[in-house]
Amino acid sequence: MKIVCEICKKEFDYPTEQIKHRHKELELDLVPPNFWSIKDYLPEFEIKFSEDGEIILPKVKVDTKLKAGNTPLIKYSKNIYLKDESKNPTGSFKDRGMTNIMNEILMHKKDKVSVVSCGSGAIAVIKYAKEYGIKSLAFVNKGISDSSKKLISNADEVHYSDTFIQSYQDFMKYSLKHEDVFWGFLNTNISYMLGLRSMAYEIVRDLKKAPDTVIIPCGSGMDIVAQNLAFREMFEKGIISKIPKIAVVEIIGGNPIRQGFEKNIEDMLYIIDDPVESKTILSNDTCFNYKKIYDMAKRDEAFFISVNDDMIDKFLKKHPRFETAYDYTSISAMAAVEEYSKNHEKETIVAVLTCKNRLEELSNERKS
Repeated sequence: MKIVCEICKKEFDYPTEQIKHRHKELELDLVPPNFWSIKDYLPEFEIKFSEDGEIILPKVKVDTKLKAGNTPLIKYSKNIYLKDESKNPTGSFKDRGMTNIMNEILMHKKDKVSVVSCGSGAIAVIKYAKEYGIKSLAFVNKGISDSSKKLISNADEVHYSDTFIQSYQDFMKYSLKHEDVFWGFLNTNISYMLGLRSMAYEIVRDLKKAPDTVIIPCGSGMDIVAQNLAFREMFEKGIISKIPKIAVVEIIGGNPIRQGFEKNIEDMLYIIDDPVESKTILSNDTCFNYKKIYDMAKRDEAFFISVNDDMIDKFLKKHPRFETAYDYTSISAMAAVEEYSKNHEKETIVAVLTCKNRLEELSNERKS
Protein backbone atom coordinates (compact mmCIF):
# COMPACT_ATOMS: atom_id res chain seq x y z
CA MET A 1 0.00 0.00 0.00
CA LYS A 2 1.29 3.46 -0.90
CA ILE A 3 0.75 6.49 1.30
CA VAL A 4 1.51 10.13 0.57
CA CYS A 5 2.95 12.72 2.96
CA GLU A 6 0.70 15.77 2.69
CA ILE A 7 3.61 18.02 3.73
CA CYS A 8 6.24 17.12 1.13
CA LYS A 9 3.96 15.18 -1.29
CA LYS A 10 6.36 12.19 -1.42
CA GLU A 11 5.14 8.60 -1.60
CA PHE A 12 6.11 5.89 0.89
CA ASP A 13 5.51 2.20 1.45
CA TYR A 14 3.12 1.54 4.29
CA PRO A 15 3.81 0.62 7.07
CA THR A 16 7.56 0.03 6.75
CA GLU A 17 8.53 3.62 5.93
CA GLN A 18 5.94 5.57 7.90
CA ILE A 19 7.76 5.95 11.21
CA LYS A 20 11.05 6.71 9.41
CA HIS A 21 9.60 9.75 7.62
CA ARG A 22 9.52 12.69 9.99
CA HIS A 23 8.79 16.39 9.97
CA LYS A 24 10.31 17.30 13.31
CA GLU A 25 9.12 20.89 13.09
CA LEU A 26 5.53 19.61 13.30
CA GLU A 27 6.01 17.08 16.09
CA LEU A 28 4.60 17.63 19.56
CA ASP A 29 6.89 16.01 22.13
CA LEU A 30 8.24 13.68 19.40
CA VAL A 31 4.69 12.72 18.38
CA PRO A 32 3.73 13.38 14.74
CA PRO A 33 0.31 14.64 13.66
CA ASN A 34 -1.56 12.69 11.02
CA PHE A 35 -0.26 14.13 7.75
CA TRP A 36 -0.81 10.96 5.72
CA SER A 37 -3.22 10.20 2.91
CA ILE A 38 -3.71 6.97 0.97
CA LYS A 39 -2.62 6.87 -2.66
CA ASP A 40 -4.15 3.45 -3.17
CA TYR A 41 -4.96 0.56 -0.93
CA LEU A 42 -4.93 -3.15 -1.60
CA PRO A 43 -8.13 -5.05 -2.52
CA GLU A 44 -7.86 -6.88 0.80
CA PHE A 45 -9.00 -3.65 2.50
CA GLU A 46 -12.04 -3.10 0.28
CA ILE A 47 -15.54 -3.30 1.77
CA LYS A 48 -18.43 -4.16 -0.56
CA PHE A 49 -22.17 -4.72 -0.49
CA SER A 50 -23.62 -7.95 -1.81
CA GLU A 51 -26.65 -7.95 -4.14
CA ASP A 52 -28.98 -8.42 -1.17
CA GLY A 53 -27.41 -5.49 0.69
CA GLU A 54 -25.21 -7.40 3.13
CA ILE A 55 -21.70 -6.16 3.85
CA ILE A 56 -18.82 -8.18 2.44
CA LEU A 57 -15.79 -7.51 4.62
CA PRO A 58 -12.22 -8.04 3.43
CA LYS A 59 -10.82 -11.53 3.89
CA VAL A 60 -8.05 -11.80 6.45
CA LYS A 61 -5.03 -14.08 6.30
CA VAL A 62 -5.43 -15.16 9.92
CA ASP A 63 -8.81 -15.13 11.64
CA THR A 64 -9.74 -15.57 15.32
CA LYS A 65 -12.75 -16.00 17.53
CA LEU A 66 -12.68 -12.25 18.27
CA LYS A 67 -15.34 -10.95 15.90
CA ALA A 68 -15.69 -7.18 15.80
CA GLY A 69 -18.52 -5.39 14.04
CA ASN A 70 -22.15 -6.12 13.24
CA THR A 71 -23.12 -4.25 16.39
CA PRO A 72 -26.77 -3.29 17.01
CA LEU A 73 -28.33 -0.09 15.69
CA ILE A 74 -30.97 0.64 18.34
CA LYS A 75 -33.93 2.93 17.73
CA TYR A 76 -33.92 5.50 20.55
CA SER A 77 -36.71 7.79 19.38
CA LYS A 78 -38.57 8.66 16.20
CA ASN A 79 -35.47 9.96 14.42
CA ILE A 80 -32.54 8.99 16.67
CA TYR A 81 -30.58 5.72 16.63
CA LEU A 82 -27.79 4.43 18.86
CA LYS A 83 -24.88 2.49 17.37
CA ASP A 84 -24.02 0.19 20.28
CA GLU A 85 -20.28 -0.43 19.96
CA SER A 86 -20.20 -1.97 23.45
CA LYS A 87 -21.04 -5.29 21.79
CA ASN A 88 -17.55 -5.53 20.28
CA PRO A 89 -15.12 -7.98 21.95
CA THR A 90 -13.50 -5.36 24.21
CA GLY A 91 -16.51 -3.03 24.23
CA SER A 92 -15.13 -0.40 21.87
CA PHE A 93 -15.21 0.57 18.19
CA LYS A 94 -11.41 0.26 18.32
CA ASP A 95 -11.81 -3.52 17.93
CA ARG A 96 -12.87 -2.96 14.32
CA GLY A 97 -9.32 -2.12 13.27
CA MET A 98 -7.50 -4.79 15.23
CA THR A 99 -7.67 -7.71 12.76
CA ASN A 100 -6.14 -5.49 10.09
CA ILE A 101 -3.28 -4.48 12.38
CA MET A 102 -2.51 -8.01 13.54
CA ASN A 103 -2.49 -9.41 10.01
CA GLU A 104 -0.23 -6.56 8.96
CA ILE A 105 2.21 -7.35 11.78
CA LEU A 106 2.40 -10.99 10.71
CA MET A 107 2.70 -10.04 7.04
CA HIS A 108 5.80 -7.98 7.86
CA LYS A 109 7.25 -10.80 9.96
CA LYS A 110 7.21 -8.99 13.27
CA ASP A 111 6.15 -10.54 16.55
CA LYS A 112 5.84 -7.48 18.82
CA VAL A 113 3.66 -4.40 18.77
CA SER A 114 3.95 -1.18 20.80
CA VAL A 115 0.91 0.94 21.61
CA VAL A 116 0.23 4.16 23.53
CA SER A 117 -3.24 4.77 24.86
CA CYS A 118 -5.47 6.18 27.60
CA GLY A 119 -7.05 2.76 27.94
CA SER A 120 -9.41 1.28 25.36
CA GLY A 121 -6.94 1.35 22.46
CA ALA A 122 -4.28 -0.49 24.45
CA ILE A 123 -6.86 -2.95 25.82
CA ALA A 124 -7.94 -3.85 22.29
CA VAL A 125 -4.37 -4.23 20.97
CA ILE A 126 -3.36 -6.40 23.94
CA LYS A 127 -6.43 -8.64 23.65
CA TYR A 128 -6.01 -9.22 19.91
CA ALA A 129 -2.22 -9.57 20.09
CA LYS A 130 -2.55 -12.44 22.56
CA GLU A 131 -5.01 -14.13 20.22
CA TYR A 132 -2.51 -13.83 17.34
CA GLY A 133 0.54 -14.88 19.35
CA ILE A 134 2.07 -11.40 19.14
CA LYS A 135 3.80 -9.76 22.11
CA SER A 136 2.38 -6.40 23.19
CA LEU A 137 4.14 -3.46 24.82
CA ALA A 138 1.79 -0.85 26.29
CA PHE A 139 2.73 2.73 27.16
CA VAL A 140 0.17 4.37 29.46
CA ASN A 141 0.03 7.05 32.13
CA LYS A 142 -0.42 6.25 35.80
CA GLY A 143 -3.65 8.23 36.00
CA ILE A 144 -5.82 5.81 34.02
CA SER A 145 -8.64 3.94 35.78
CA ASP A 146 -7.97 0.89 37.93
CA SER A 147 -10.11 -1.29 35.67
CA SER A 148 -8.06 -0.23 32.63
CA LYS A 149 -4.84 -0.93 34.55
CA LYS A 150 -6.02 -4.46 35.31
CA LEU A 151 -6.81 -5.18 31.66
CA ILE A 152 -3.62 -3.53 30.42
CA SER A 153 -1.62 -5.68 32.87
CA ASN A 154 -2.24 -8.53 30.41
CA ALA A 155 0.36 -6.96 28.08
CA ASP A 156 3.76 -8.61 27.89
CA GLU A 157 5.28 -5.32 29.00
CA VAL A 158 3.61 -2.27 30.55
CA HIS A 159 5.49 1.03 30.70
CA TYR A 160 3.85 3.51 33.07
CA SER A 161 4.60 7.23 32.80
CA ASP A 162 3.80 10.01 35.24
CA THR A 163 1.65 11.96 32.79
CA PHE A 164 -0.32 11.47 29.60
CA ILE A 165 2.20 13.54 27.63
CA GLN A 166 5.13 11.60 29.05
CA SER A 167 3.56 8.30 28.00
CA TYR A 168 3.51 9.51 24.40
CA GLN A 169 7.12 10.68 24.64
CA ASP A 170 8.25 7.36 26.10
CA PHE A 171 6.35 5.47 23.41
CA MET A 172 7.94 7.46 20.60
CA LYS A 173 11.46 7.20 22.04
CA TYR A 174 11.09 3.44 22.30
CA SER A 175 9.48 2.99 18.88
CA LEU A 176 12.11 5.06 17.08
CA LYS A 177 14.87 2.91 18.56
CA HIS A 178 13.29 -0.53 18.06
CA GLU A 179 12.58 -1.24 14.40
CA ASP A 180 11.84 -4.87 15.21
CA VAL A 181 8.65 -3.75 17.03
CA PHE A 182 5.57 -2.81 15.00
CA TRP A 183 4.61 0.83 15.55
CA GLY A 184 1.04 0.61 16.78
CA PHE A 185 0.30 4.32 16.81
CA LEU A 186 -3.47 4.24 16.36
CA ASN A 187 -3.73 7.98 15.62
CA THR A 188 -2.06 7.49 12.23
CA ASN A 189 -2.26 3.73 11.53
CA ILE A 190 -3.78 3.37 8.06
CA SER A 191 -4.89 -0.27 8.21
CA TYR A 192 -6.52 0.43 11.60
CA MET A 193 -8.45 3.31 10.02
CA LEU A 194 -9.57 1.12 7.13
CA GLY A 195 -10.91 -1.41 9.65
CA LEU A 196 -12.78 1.23 11.65
CA ARG A 197 -14.76 2.36 8.63
CA SER A 198 -16.90 -0.78 8.63
CA MET A 199 -19.16 0.96 11.16
CA ALA A 200 -20.40 3.48 8.57
CA TYR A 201 -21.22 0.67 6.13
CA GLU A 202 -23.27 -1.08 8.83
CA ILE A 203 -25.19 2.11 9.62
CA VAL A 204 -26.15 2.51 5.94
CA ARG A 205 -27.03 -1.17 5.66
CA ASP A 206 -29.29 -1.13 8.73
CA LEU A 207 -30.97 2.20 8.00
CA LYS A 208 -31.20 1.38 4.29
CA LYS A 209 -30.11 4.94 3.65
CA ALA A 210 -27.55 7.50 4.78
CA PRO A 211 -28.30 9.27 8.06
CA ASP A 212 -28.18 13.05 8.15
CA THR A 213 -25.86 13.25 11.15
CA VAL A 214 -23.59 10.86 13.04
CA ILE A 215 -22.56 12.04 16.52
CA ILE A 216 -19.14 10.78 17.67
CA PRO A 217 -17.09 11.79 20.76
CA CYS A 218 -13.64 12.93 19.66
CA GLY A 219 -10.49 11.60 21.32
CA SER A 220 -7.73 10.90 18.81
CA GLY A 221 -10.18 11.67 16.00
CA MET A 222 -9.24 8.62 13.93
CA ASP A 223 -12.74 7.12 14.21
CA ILE A 224 -14.22 10.34 12.84
CA VAL A 225 -11.76 10.39 9.93
CA ALA A 226 -12.50 6.72 9.19
CA GLN A 227 -16.28 7.10 9.11
CA ASN A 228 -16.03 10.14 6.85
CA LEU A 229 -13.81 8.14 4.47
CA ALA A 230 -16.41 5.35 4.39
CA PHE A 231 -19.33 7.69 3.73
CA ARG A 232 -17.36 9.39 0.96
CA GLU A 233 -16.60 5.97 -0.57
CA MET A 234 -20.26 4.98 -0.55
CA PHE A 235 -21.29 8.33 -2.01
CA GLU A 236 -18.74 8.03 -4.83
CA LYS A 237 -19.95 4.48 -5.58
CA GLY A 238 -23.55 5.71 -5.78
CA ILE A 239 -24.63 3.65 -2.74
CA ILE A 240 -25.83 6.73 -0.86
CA SER A 241 -27.09 10.05 -2.24
CA LYS A 242 -25.37 12.32 0.27
CA ILE A 243 -22.41 12.36 2.65
CA PRO A 244 -23.66 12.45 6.25
CA LYS A 245 -22.24 15.15 8.47
CA ILE A 246 -20.31 14.02 11.53
CA ALA A 247 -20.92 15.94 14.74
CA VAL A 248 -17.56 16.10 16.53
CA VAL A 249 -18.16 16.06 20.28
CA GLU A 250 -15.59 17.85 22.44
CA ILE A 251 -15.55 19.28 25.96
CA ILE A 252 -16.15 23.00 26.44
CA GLY A 253 -12.77 24.52 27.31
CA GLY A 254 -10.96 21.42 26.06
CA ASN A 255 -12.09 21.62 22.43
CA PRO A 256 -9.01 22.43 20.33
CA ILE A 257 -10.49 21.41 16.97
CA ARG A 258 -13.52 23.67 17.29
CA GLN A 259 -11.43 26.56 18.59
CA GLY A 260 -8.89 26.20 15.80
CA PHE A 261 -11.58 25.90 13.14
CA GLU A 262 -13.43 28.98 14.35
CA LYS A 263 -10.13 30.91 14.21
CA ASN A 264 -9.46 29.47 10.74
CA ILE A 265 -6.12 27.94 11.86
CA GLU A 266 -5.17 25.63 9.01
CA ASP A 267 -2.03 24.12 10.59
CA MET A 268 -1.47 20.40 11.17
CA LEU A 269 -2.03 20.97 14.90
CA TYR A 270 -3.77 23.60 16.95
CA ILE A 271 -2.88 23.70 20.64
CA ILE A 272 -4.82 25.37 23.43
CA ASP A 273 -3.48 26.31 26.86
CA ASP A 274 -4.74 24.70 30.06
CA PRO A 275 -7.66 22.58 28.81
CA VAL A 276 -10.42 22.27 31.37
CA GLU A 277 -10.49 19.17 33.57
CA SER A 278 -13.24 16.65 32.83
CA LYS A 279 -14.44 13.26 33.97
CA THR A 280 -14.25 12.30 30.31
CA ILE A 281 -11.03 11.76 28.35
CA LEU A 282 -12.20 14.24 25.71
CA SER A 283 -10.70 17.42 27.15
CA ASN A 284 -7.41 17.86 25.28
CA ASP A 285 -4.94 20.55 24.33
CA THR A 286 -4.73 19.23 20.77
CA CYS A 287 -5.77 16.39 18.46
CA PHE A 288 -3.32 14.56 16.21
CA ASN A 289 -6.03 14.37 13.53
CA TYR A 290 -6.77 18.10 13.82
CA LYS A 291 -6.10 18.98 10.17
CA LYS A 292 -8.09 15.99 8.87
CA ILE A 293 -11.17 17.04 10.82
CA TYR A 294 -10.60 20.73 10.02
CA ASP A 295 -10.69 19.82 6.32
CA MET A 296 -13.89 17.81 6.85
CA ALA A 297 -15.53 20.83 8.44
CA LYS A 298 -14.34 23.05 5.57
CA ARG A 299 -16.07 20.63 3.15
CA ASP A 300 -19.22 20.91 5.30
CA GLU A 301 -18.93 17.23 6.19
CA ALA A 302 -18.35 17.85 9.91
CA PHE A 303 -19.39 20.34 12.57
CA PHE A 304 -18.80 20.72 16.28
CA ILE A 305 -20.88 20.21 19.41
CA SER A 306 -19.19 21.08 22.69
CA VAL A 307 -20.59 19.75 25.97
CA ASN A 308 -19.42 19.65 29.58
CA ASP A 309 -19.64 17.27 32.52
CA ASP A 310 -22.71 19.06 33.87
CA MET A 311 -24.58 18.38 30.62
CA ILE A 312 -23.55 14.70 30.73
CA ASP A 313 -24.60 14.42 34.38
CA LYS A 314 -27.92 16.09 33.58
CA PHE A 315 -28.58 13.52 30.87
CA LEU A 316 -27.66 10.66 33.24
CA LYS A 317 -29.98 11.99 35.92
CA LYS A 318 -32.84 11.73 33.42
CA HIS A 319 -31.65 8.40 31.95
CA PRO A 320 -29.78 6.48 34.71
CA ARG A 321 -29.84 3.19 32.75
CA PHE A 322 -27.11 4.57 30.48
CA GLU A 323 -24.68 4.84 33.40
CA THR A 324 -24.53 1.07 33.92
CA ALA A 325 -24.25 0.23 30.24
CA TYR A 326 -21.94 2.77 28.63
CA ASP A 327 -18.68 4.58 29.20
CA TYR A 328 -19.03 8.07 30.72
CA THR A 329 -16.97 9.58 27.92
CA SER A 330 -19.17 8.05 25.25
CA ILE A 331 -22.32 9.30 27.00
CA SER A 332 -21.12 12.76 25.94
CA ALA A 333 -22.66 11.75 22.60
CA MET A 334 -26.06 11.58 24.32
CA ALA A 335 -25.58 15.00 25.90
CA ALA A 336 -24.81 16.22 22.39
CA VAL A 337 -27.95 14.49 21.07
CA GLU A 338 -30.04 16.31 23.68
CA GLU A 339 -28.56 19.63 22.59
CA TYR A 340 -28.65 19.06 18.84
CA SER A 341 -31.96 17.27 18.37
CA LYS A 342 -34.00 20.17 19.80
CA ASN A 343 -33.73 22.03 16.50
CA HIS A 344 -33.25 19.09 14.13
CA GLU A 345 -36.33 16.94 14.64
CA LYS A 346 -36.57 16.01 10.97
CA GLU A 347 -33.01 14.70 10.72
CA THR A 348 -32.03 11.04 11.03
CA ILE A 349 -29.38 11.04 13.75
CA VAL A 350 -27.05 8.24 14.86
CA ALA A 351 -25.04 8.47 18.11
CA VAL A 352 -22.08 6.15 18.73
CA LEU A 353 -21.73 4.59 22.21
CA THR A 354 -19.09 2.35 23.79
CA CYS A 355 -18.95 0.09 26.83
CA LYS A 356 -18.62 1.25 30.42
CA ASN A 357 -16.42 -1.47 31.88
CA ARG A 358 -15.77 -4.93 30.46
CA LEU A 359 -13.37 -5.92 33.24
CA GLU A 360 -15.56 -8.66 34.72
CA GLU A 361 -16.62 -10.07 31.35
CA LEU A 362 -13.09 -10.09 29.95
CA SER A 363 -11.77 -11.64 33.16
CA ASN A 364 -14.31 -14.45 32.82
CA GLU A 365 -13.21 -14.99 29.21
CA ARG A 366 -9.62 -15.42 30.39
CA LYS A 367 -10.65 -17.95 33.03
CA SER A 368 -12.64 -20.00 30.53
